[in-house]
Amino acid sequence: QYPAPLPTASVQPPLFFRMTAPQECQQVAAGVVAVSVEVNMEPEQDGATVLAEGLRSLYAKGELCDMTLMGCGERFPAHKAMLAAMSDNFRKFLRLVPQDAEAMKSDPMEGLLTLFVPEQPKPAAAEASAAPPAAEVPAPTTEVAPTDPGVPVAPAAEGAAAPASVVPAPPASEGPAAVQPPVEAAAASEVAQLVKSQSWEFQIVGVATAEAVRIVLGYMYGVGTGAEWTYEPSSSEVNKDILNLAASNKFGLAHLHEHAARWLAKGLTTANVVERLVTCEEFGLGMLREKIIDQLTANPAELTVVSCSLEIMKHPRILQDLLCQVASLAQRGMVSRAAALAAQAAEAEEKVEKVVETRKEEPKTEEEKAELEEVEEEAEPEPEKPAKKKEALAKAASKSAFVGQKQGGKALEKPAAKKAKRGAAGA
Repeated sequence: QYPAPLPTASVQPPLFFRMTAPQECQQVAAGVVAVSVEVNMEPEQDGATVLAEGLRSLYAKGELCDMTLMGCGERFPAHKAMLAAMSDNFRKFLRLVPQDAEAMKSDPMEGLLTLFVPEQPKPAAAEASAAPPAAEVPAPTTEVAPTDPGVPVAPAAEGAAAPASVVPAPPASEGPAAVQPPVEAAAASEVAQLVKSQSWEFQIVGVATAEAVRIVLGYMYGVGTGAEWTYEPSSSEVNKDILNLAASNKFGLAHLHEHAARWLAKGLTTANVVERLVTCEEFGLGMLREKIIDQLTANPAELTVVSCSLEIMKHPRILQDLLCQVASLAQRGMVSRAAALAAQAAEAEEKVEKVVETRKEEPKTEEEKAELEEVEEEAEPEPEKPAKKKEALAKAASKSAFVGQKQGGKALEKPAAKKAKRGAAGA
């Protein structure tokens, strides 16, 4: 919008209203001119980041929580949507909660959670029916004294009350029975109201430490929203509870279960190795159990300490597996030693064949003779095996004689020094 009317010539307008030509004023008054304004805006935030931070903030402050986990004397508010998004088993469990006990037989969490129904005060009618009957009080009776037949009885004055007639009270059985709702129906209505309220409380069964519940919820809200998270339980009991909560038949958190399983291999000592082997056996961690046993049997000193402990006597299965592993290692050692001897024999035979090949042609130069001597020295067997050495020499001599006959009946002659050297070696 432009100021109207335009300033006259007598009054000088401000500097930013001054026009250089009347035609420009007409164009400005008739048309629309675009005005560009630069505004510095803050960078746009990622929607996923804002949502993740908001969920973590709601959990940290305990706001808008629609469920509560109870265990070990503590309460843990949470959001059903977050837990159902992280756990398929929990989502299936929520679908079964409003149904009857027959449908809960197919509980995907196998009884880990039970719906908690708080005790409500009983209605007045139920209390009255439950109260003991009051002691019967006899109704007041009016006794009329016998009159003398000679004495006239004065008539009752007008307006006087007539003597009360004695009316026996009807027995309790004859009166109309009061219709009272049964206690079972009242309890069922309380459960229905609790389900409709959408604010549920679940009791955790089989968990001994509250720290394990906090770690599981922290994992869901941390890893589920992309935040940094570290697994640091304070004790082996907490780790066992987490193995139970994160199992495939409970919450089904495979990544958290892997963290808890790997924690068993950290800080392993002769004092806690039996306890951790028992934990592996309890939760079906067979591969980790085998690795711990292999590492233990590979160190004889540590194996001796564990075998002499009193704790391992309580677990004969572990002791049996340790003995089987030691026997297997001994058998493997014998097999490997036999394989090494066979490899040495094959190598010696290969060297003898190489000597025979080099003797097919008589060396002509000094370099060829030196090379032949080196090959013969390499082909000489070890001194602790004279029988095998003699056999190799006899075999080499027979081959050289056969080659000499084939070349015209002239066998290859060895130098005198070399013959003497080989004779000394044979002796």
